[in-house]
Amino acid sequence: MIFIKTLGLLLCLIFALVEGGNVVVGYFPNWLSDGFQISSIDFTKYTHIHYAFAIMTEGNTPQWTDQSNTDSQLAELVSAAHKLSAKVLISVGGWSGSITFSTMASSASSRKEFIQWNIDQIKQYDTDGVDIDWEYPGRQGAGCNVVDAGSDVANLASLLEELRSELDQEFDKGSKEISIAGYVGGFPGTSSDITESIGKSVTRVNMMTYDINGAWNPQTGPNAPLQSSNGSNFVSAIAAWTKSGVPASKLTGGLAFYGRSTTAKEDMSDGNMYQDQVTGDPPKGDSYDASYQDPYCAKDPGGFSGIWRFGNMLSQGLLDTPLTAKEPWVRYWDEESSTPWLFNSKTMVFISYDDPKSIATKVSKAKSSGLAGVMIWSVDGDSSNNDLLNAATN
Repeated sequence: MIFIKTLGLLLCLIFALVEGGNVVVGYFPNWLSDGFQISSIDFTKYTHIHYAFAIMTEGNTPQWTDQSNTDSQLAELVSAAHKLSAKVLISVGGWSGSITFSTMASSASSRKEFIQWNIDQIKQYDTDGVDIDWEYPGRQGAGCNVVDAGSDVANLASLLEELRSELDQEFDKGSKEISIAGYVGGFPGTSSDITESIGKSVTRVNMMTYDINGAWNPQTGPNAPLQSSNGSNFVSAIAAWTKSGVPASKLTGGLAFYGRSTTAKEDMSDGNMYQDQVTGDPPKGDSYDASYQDPYCAKDPGGFSGIWRFGNMLSQGLLDTPLTAKEPWVRYWDEESSTPWLFNSKTMVFISYDDPKSIATKVSKAKSSGLAGVMIWSVDGDSSNNDLLNAATN
């Protein structure tokens, strides 16, 4: 009888561990409005949706850029997710929403204001936790962000520890999650006690293993490489975070449901992925791309993003099928980075993106490395058949 009970407990533990390895986090940008319906999200495959973003552009508390939109949209999202046992976290920050993170995190009193705001939001919208998307602690992201290179990471650790304590006091202990969007290189040079503290406080670190190359670089290259000999990548990110003291079981690998376009300076028809390109001026991306100037930071140059959502690559004539290009585009596969890329010799436009094949290689690596699962930016980028999500969850 004792043996049977022990075996039963062991099987339950194994089942829990397997289940814990199936996290699929998707970011839902709150500016989508009518461009992407909540009903299009497959909540049978997403375990978590992060509603992005409440922004930190002034003071110690986040703000919504469109409160009335948040009220209706977030309520609908939470209702739909909870019906199928998926969780919703409010994501705070983002590339253009991290201006005052550093100043907020620098004192106990300002951190308390921030934490109380998040508690109030959880109560108001019945959400399941907080996602801190500070880009980036201790290093410059957008040009107007306040940065304290010597103290930001330690202050983040204090913020997360205090947030964890307050959430556990206000709600059932452990019932509300905390995640952070983690820079691909982790926190190099930070003492182990600080990074281990971060690892203990958070439920997950969602590694941003994309935007590795783009028009800001002098040469073309993969947006989201599995591995690479000349830069950060999916594999190196896992190594950086685990070395810092955050266990693999608390990491998710970031998957890009989009590609980045640039203009090559020479014909890339020879199949070499790394060639000189026009720097700082990406061509127009898909039909959703528009010239944009960050209203909160005049220091950052405006213009097109050059982003192509995977679904639009199919619907707007770049791809014939998920794995084949449509003329005049030619598809290539880079063995080192395990990523596809397109080139149009008429326009000289290069696009590095992810498809079902490259997504599958990253998911395989996430599983073999013992990660918690994967994170997706963003839910609106997939095809109408969910080709990328299916590859991510098979």
